[in-house]
Amino acid sequence: MSAQTRERIALALAQQNACEYCLSAHTALGKNAGLNGAEIDSNRNGTSQDAKAAVAVKLARSLVEHNGDITTAELIEARNAGYSDADIVEIITHAGMNLLTNILGKASRVEIDFPKVPINS
Repeated sequence: MSAQTRERIALALAQQNACEYCLSAHTALGKNAGLNGAEIDSNRNGTSQDAKAAVAVKLARSLVEHNGDITTAELIEARNAGYSDADIVEIITHAGMNLLTNILGKASRVEIDFPKVPINS
């Protein structure tokens, strides 16, 4: 998966899980990976301006929201978007890693050492 799509997933989950540290970090990292402001806003809203990446972001959000209990239709949608089974495993792995770092960032109250980006209400 591209660095841009990994950052798209991280941004979507940081917003979904209300982790201000991760949102701030991945906004900066996303920009470094080539994401523009409109794309970052889309990611924070759970989608992407890139149709294929939008499916990955949507799947990652659903994985976290439903504790991994996604539907067959969601898997089919990912495959139809061009993701292989290995790609889907990578999306699942990134969702899990980002959930972990969101929890860590919130629980540890780590100081934000990136330009601060507030969580959307």
